[in-house]
Amino acid sequence: MPNPSPTPATPAQQWLIALYFSILFVGVGMHSPSGLFSLPIQFYFKNSLHLSSQAVSLFGLVTAIPLYVSFVLGLVRDAWQPKRMGDRGYLLIGGLGLTLTYVGMALFPPTWNTLLIGTLLLALFYLVISTASGALTTLVGQQRLMTGRLSALSNFVGAVPVIISFWVGGSLSETWSLRNIFFLMAVISCTLWLQALWKSRTVFVPNEVEERTSEEPKPRIELGLLLKHPVALLAALIWIMWNFAPGANTATMYYLTNTIKLTDAQYGQYQAVFTIAFCPLYAIYGWLCRRFSLRKLLFWGTLIAIPQLVPILFITSAKSAMLVAATMGAMGAVATAAYYDLLIRACPKGLEGTLMMIATAGYWIFGKWGDLLGSWLYDRYKYIPCVVATTAVYAGILVVLAFIPRTITEDTEEQSEHRKEEYAG
Repeated sequence: MPNPSPTPATPAQQWLIALYFSILFVGVGMHSPSGLFSLPIQFYFKNSLHLSSQAVSLFGLVTAIPLYVSFVLGLVRDAWQPKRMGDRGYLLIGGLGLTLTYVGMALFPPTWNTLLIGTLLLALFYLVISTASGALTTLVGQQRLMTGRLSALSNFVGAVPVIISFWVGGSLSETWSLRNIFFLMAVISCTLWLQALWKSRTVFVPNEVEERTSEEPKPRIELGLLLKHPVALLAALIWIMWNFAPGANTATMYYLTNTIKLTDAQYGQYQAVFTIAFCPLYAIYGWLCRRFSLRKLLFWGTLIAIPQLVPILFITSAKSAMLVAATMGAMGAVATAAYYDLLIRACPKGLEGTLMMIATAGYWIFGKWGDLLGSWLYDRYKYIPCVVATTAVYAGILVVLAFIPRTITEDTEEQSEHRKEEYAG
């Protein structure tokens, strides 16, 4: 059955779509490998097991292994979806898996091996729910001609679980046992079951999801189609480069807590303020993308974001750390939203899951290896080389942007007439 022609959403439909995806983005984000449970585990390794920054980074590198091949699940999703449920079936499977894993981790003592196996399983089930979430975002964004607004919503609402994870996670690491934290996460994961039961024709576009599942009994994995759209791979490369930040994670944690003497809770607050500072500009991006071409937003957003980590070098106290965090967050917001907008626009029809999961795989592979590189640089040369390396990678994004065709970026969100036929498939 042919795919329906893309149609702009009515105001009422826009509100329903925003509500649905807001709940989804928060529910998925809480269980990211950098979610609420992550910071307490890191500080448990640092304060209780007295591990080095490289050891903590190595743990993160290993436990993200399922995410390194996330594009495989993206290919599977694009070729097959559970009958009568579509992507909601993946949400149900992943949600149940997360709940059972959290309960298991709470019942066993928090040894290195227990946390390693448990976190590997969490990454696997997170991959399942994030695949469904990313594919739905791309699908609805293209069908309703609201790629920029869904990008803004994804980043704005997606910041909520990150803020909670850092602000609350830092405090929980000082006051709660890991056992109680895992039980809390098991309760939170139950919201994904309810999300899986919510079916709306406004969100799940007619003749697109469930109908495609039932009418294609012999699905094929169309990886070759992606190779015919190099702009999609360039968009994924930009997303990967933006998240390859040797100085942004473990090295920063050790630098701020060991050198600047921030407490666990203060470091969590620093990260929370950093994320909060993105949110106002994420909201504004929903307006900017309808008035300025994506090309302009990409260029100016990148130019502002290149020196994002430099202000960390001026932190001298907890108070200055919060001010710097707010500045850094504001510097990176437009770039983040624009890069995600580009991913959605550049995605070939029928490969919504594959492209988003290639971007996700790159995010985790290069993010974790970048983190390990940052820890290595920090242990040997202290913090300045971490900032230099990150800034150099961000500057390289401008080079990649020069190869993005103007047909993808030269219009505003609602001037996408030349892409309507491509979206329709």
